[in-house]
Amino acid sequence: MTNIKHKLKLLISKQEIEQQIIKLANELNEEFKENEIGLIFILNGSVFFFADLARKLNMPIKIDTISVSSYLGTQSTREVKFYKKVTKPIVENRHVLIIEDIIDTGKTLTTVYEYLDSLKPKTLDIIALADKQGCHPNFKYKYKSLFEVPNKFIVGYGFEIDDLYRQLDQIYTIENN
Repeated sequence: MTNIKHKLKLLISKQEIEQQIIKLANELNEEFKENEIGLIFILNGSVFFFADLARKLNMPIKIDTISVSSYLGTQSTREVKFYKKVTKPIVENRHVLIIEDIIDTGKTLTTVYEYLDSLKPKTLDIIALADKQGCHPNFKYKYKSLFEVPNKFIVGYGFEIDDLYRQLDQIYTIENN
């Protein structure tokens, strides 16, 4: 890739990501079998993860998106702002999975979870691509994550810094913040 403004260090390879997504999809296919489920993915960071996971699921799925943010560049604004809430009736009385890119402090995901839970799903679970364990000691919801990552800024595979590097097919740490 040309025009990279940061020094990137490979953290998680394309092959590791693919293997973990296949493993997760197999678990979900077994867990939900013939049930129709709702997948709600959080824009924009989880779009690549969502697309790769959704294509490996065997059960009927309905999808919608939520757009929220609590960051400006690399800094937390400490306020969660909804830009888009669900627009389709796919939550009430259905099994619903929230597809998230990363659990950092857990504040944004807590806000999203509580909003979706208020719409009365049959079950509501969280699937995260990555988890910064130790950064969210007060996060109270059950979740599955594919990777534990260090408390550094990461990019690639949906993760970004100032909207750069989302399209990279591997996950990197930024080494020159």
